[in-house]
Amino acid sequence: MGIIKKELMVAGSKSGRGCEVLFDTGASACFVREDVASELGQIVKAPFPLAFKLGNNTVMKAEKTIDLFVGMKGHNLSFYFLVVPELPYEVIVGANFLHNWKIKLDLVTEDFILDEKALEIILV
Repeated sequence: MGIIKKELMVAGSKSGRGCEVLFDTGASACFVREDVASELGQIVKAPFPLAFKLGNNTVMKAEKTIDLFVGMKGHNLSFYFLVVPELPYEVIVGANFLHNWKIKLDLVTEDFILDEKALEIILV
């Protein structure tokens, strides 16, 4: 499992701002704290609650989602995030985002690696 924390621009349909973003390969989904989500964009009620398990085996349910853009090395990458009332970080980027955008984490330099060739194909 890999974890890296970065201050990055995160934007939604209302606004954008720098957020504390945790990249966590152990998280299968992406999460955003509810107060941050309501500031950035339009929160949407999910058609059914989405359950997930935390590292300490606590099961939580997310009943809302939001589409957000994360600014990474000159690219604005979009994805859906589960809205959670209480979260220790403003934004958590999980494995589904990393896989979708073909991003790797470099745990030695505590940075992420974007595949520029893959982004050309996906973003064009």
